[in-house]
Amino acid sequence: MANVKFDNITVSYGNHTVLKNFSLEVESGKIVCLVGPSGCGKTTLVRALLGLNKPETGSIMVGERCLFDAKKRVNVPAEKRNIGIVFQDYAVWPHMTVLENVCYPLKKQRRPKDEIQKRAMRALEQVHMTEYAKHLPNQLSGGQQQRVAIARALVVDSDVLVMDEPITNLDAKLREEMLLEIRMIQKRLNATILYITHDQQSALQLCDKMAIMEQDGTLCQYGTDEEIILHPANRFTFEFIGVSNFLPVEKGSNGAVLNCGSPIPYDGEIPQEALAGGYEMGVRPNDIVFDASSPILAKVTSRVFLGSEYNYFLTVGDRQIRVQQSMLDARTRGVADEGETVGIRFLNTRFYPAKKGAQTV
Repeated sequence: MANVKFDNITVSYGNHTVLKNFSLEVESGKIVCLVGPSGCGKTTLVRALLGLNKPETGSIMVGERCLFDAKKRVNVPAEKRNIGIVFQDYAVWPHMTVLENVCYPLKKQRRPKDEIQKRAMRALEQVHMTEYAKHLPNQLSGGQQQRVAIARALVVDSDVLVMDEPITNLDAKLREEMLLEIRMIQKRLNATILYITHDQQSALQLCDKMAIMEQDGTLCQYGTDEEIILHPANRFTFEFIGVSNFLPVEKGSNGAVLNCGSPIPYDGEIPQEALAGGYEMGVRPNDIVFDASSPILAKVTSRVFLGSEYNYFLTVGDRQIRVQQSMLDARTRGVADEGETVGIRFLNTRFYPAKKGAQTV
């Protein structure tokens, strides 16, 4: 295992700069998820780590080993970087057995036959696939094929393991199982894993830390899932991770109001700068509760039972918001019916400059 340090990395394609002076340090023995919208530079960053892209500036360190340094003109070839990679599409050889697939990287390194066999079987044991050693990939499920791909990455004793959207092609149940498998493998090996995804839920389930990247390739926030959910650095993080509602706020004749087509009195605390206008109140769906004493009224347009909670869409003035009600709250306060007008109260609110023309639910 080893830490990974990107220092002032800049990568461009022609005249388009994808990453500019990007810096991030991934701690040793952690699963760190790179999360961001499509095109933000997640894969570009990882390709630079793997040696498939050559940055224009900066350096990349894995442990004490320098893989790239623009100033010192260091650029270790991709095949010598000792980094395992698991792709989205498994990339297992269809004409090779499971064991042959896992042995392949060691054969390319011209390792002794006895060593190849021993290490390949150990890697298959780590992903619980030894009984399938003689199977061909078309005899395996998608989840089993992905485990073979992980074993093939593990077999070369990599310092770091990179996973690029490894569960996207699996169904919901297999995705859940693979997330658990990846976490268990990481714990057994104490490996450093850099996991690329645009799936927020997978990242929250799997990661020790998350690196949130904005559309322009900048690092927006780096921290644990709790830090990012409870203490978002800015509106982008708040809006990108999890579901969010936004309602415009401003100063009315008798205090703060929500401007939802017509002014609705709001008795909660609002920062002074937000009262001048041009701000929106952000609130999570599970931070909206039904309260008959509240002056803020909303009409229930839809209600869906999801097993562990109720999911509502409410209309407040000319705005639509989403509400999630836990089963405990439903038993305490009761559920709201479609078409019913209810009082609502907002908890744990945040205030951000408004986005032009945006109405987020």
